[in-house]
Amino acid sequence: MEILNYMPLAAGAVWSVLGELQTILAVVFGLGMVIFFHELGHFAVAKWCNVHVERFSIGIGPIIWSHQRGETEYALSVLPLGGYVKMLGQDDMDPNQMTSSEIAENPRSYSSKTVPQRMAIISAGVLMNVATGFLFFAIGYWNGVLEPAPVVGGVRAGFPAWEAGLRAGDRVTAVNDEPIRSFVDLQEAILLSSGDLKINVDRGGKALPNPIVLTPVKASPGRSIGVIPAVTTEIGQIDDPVRIADAGMAIEKASEAFLPGDRIVGLQPQGESSDAAGEQIPEQPVRLIADLRRVLATYADREMVYLVERKSADGKPTVVRIRVPRQPVRKLGFWMAMGPIRAIQSNSPAAQAGLKVGDTIRAVDGLKPGEDIDPLSLPVYFGRKGGQTVTVMYSRATSGGTVEGQCELVPNADLPGWMESPDSSTSPLTIPSIGLGYQVQNYIAKILPGSEVEKLGGLSQLTKITKIELLHREPGTGKPDAWGNAETPVELPLAAGENATAEEAEPNWAWAFDQLQRAPGRKLVLHFEDGKTTGTRTLQELELEDDWFLWVRGFNPEIWENERVLLRAQSLPEALTLGLATTRKVAFSIYRSLRKMVGREVDMESLSGPVGIAKIAYKVAERGFVELLVFLGILSINLAILNFLPIPILDGGHMVFLLWEGITRRKPSITVINWAHAAGMVFLLSLLVFVMWIDFFVSGN
Repeated sequence: MEILNYMPLAAGAVWSVLGELQTILAVVFGLGMVIFFHELGHFAVAKWCNVHVERFSIGIGPIIWSHQRGETEYALSVLPLGGYVKMLGQDDMDPNQMTSSEIAENPRSYSSKTVPQRMAIISAGVLMNVATGFLFFAIGYWNGVLEPAPVVGGVRAGFPAWEAGLRAGDRVTAVNDEPIRSFVDLQEAILLSSGDLKINVDRGGKALPNPIVLTPVKASPGRSIGVIPAVTTEIGQIDDPVRIADAGMAIEKASEAFLPGDRIVGLQPQGESSDAAGEQIPEQPVRLIADLRRVLATYADREMVYLVERKSADGKPTVVRIRVPRQPVRKLGFWMAMGPIRAIQSNSPAAQAGLKVGDTIRAVDGLKPGEDIDPLSLPVYFGRKGGQTVTVMYSRATSGGTVEGQCELVPNADLPGWMESPDSSTSPLTIPSIGLGYQVQNYIAKILPGSEVEKLGGLSQLTKITKIELLHREPGTGKPDAWGNAETPVELPLAAGENATAEEAEPNWAWAFDQLQRAPGRKLVLHFEDGKTTGTRTLQELELEDDWFLWVRGFNPEIWENERVLLRAQSLPEALTLGLATTRKVAFSIYRSLRKMVGREVDMESLSGPVGIAKIAYKVAERGFVELLVFLGILSINLAILNFLPIPILDGGHMVFLLWEGITRRKPSITVINWAHAAGMVFLLSLLVFVMWIDFFVSGN
């Protein structure tokens, strides 16, 4: 009986291994085909020109398999980093053959052929890659290609997109009047652009009357506006359902477990309505995580019923109602000091009221942040004041000293409280309803009476928190939380990054506060300094706020399926047209990328070597054959362009020598050829080492 119980598990493991093996074979075959077609181009034209081809090899280095047919040896070599066609009179490992008069006397040698014939042989590999890339694209679009939709899933606070007013859920339709079909198009348009960008946006199904104009900033790997792609409310087919809910969060306490394949289609806030009539709040439809976030932030203080579309045993969808409790904020027993404003959105209530970057909010409706109200709760305060006038007192540094000011503003009633989490230790905390991002300092402004911190002692006003450690209370008994294995200690360092600007010199406490809310099963170790001494204090159990709740209820953010758009040609001519347009676009993008790398506008770390390419190919192949086909098309165009760069040993380097010979009517000297080949070999080997270093130590691919 025990053996039978384990049989389904064993069968599942076998099918999983077979599936992985199939994907690996598809990747190996696909990458091999790209190389094969390149070398086939050289081979076919060489034969057409009656050149003696000694060897046709896929891969380089020692030969692991070969077969002699006629005068040509067909081989597989150990290193799958390329391939080669070895012709009489042309050997990259022996450049002397190119200038040998004895070999040139053989009418079937490469060197005996005319310059146009040799140019045709050299360029044939590149042309074959362009042709096959075009065919890969055309076949892909004929079958239909799923690509990330050009929909904004999130906007990084303080980045140009946030400042310009782009929102999660916006669909980008054009950049600088060039149509945008996918998020990849959007990324390329931003990364490879120069100057300002004019972005056309659809919001809520309607086009905004005017394009949004913004200037990208320099980031890694290049220019950025601070947007991420959208994800849907559909849970992916993950292997372990335990990963769906983070330990200790509200989702774990749901009335019923969420399952892989579930799709959240709506939310029903529970409890009494906030309106005067006391009517029940209607169901809120959701499709993207951006929709989910907005509804949960608006009704964070309410129990929520999730309307979940789930496929039944017969494959038909049914709607399941799952009740999820509220997620109270864990309070630490102290408030931190208010910091300055770091970012303001254009045309926002904050901008219209005259607030500026660098100002510090001193009071809100008479409540002083750090004394009368927790600075971290300001997004919630303003969110609850939507449509009402709020009075803000602020201080501003001027050349003549610090001045005090006052303004009035009306928060946007359509934007709730805290729904944008800081994504780094230096990112500002935003107040969506007024379009403002601010910093919370990492030193204490107030110890709350009766709190655990007060009882422990050692911490006081102006004490600086330098680091937080999150430790599991009972090691060995925990399940995965927001950081995976709950037994693993988590450190939240409150220090600026290596590349932080002067404005980011101090970390934002809001980031650490947001992170620790996601692991309620852990105790906190506070590392502090007060100017004289350093020390630690451990908080075992954190109390819960009575009237402050998180929009985050504990879903693992990695479980969601990406929002995708199906690009499919309606006819063969349209497929060919799309294939040609994509070939042109990819080629132009590669050219601009190379140009910007030379100009140091794009980081060299964005390159991928053989390992990186294989990893990307594997991930693409997991999504399907058509997606792999399109990736191979991109790789083919890459190979064509890079191979035709004027670098000795590469096809482009050979073409330079042929151009020289055609113009001067004489071949380059053996000394020039030897030095050029040596330099080319050193360059290529150095480049290979560099990209391999990126693959293993830098890039997450």
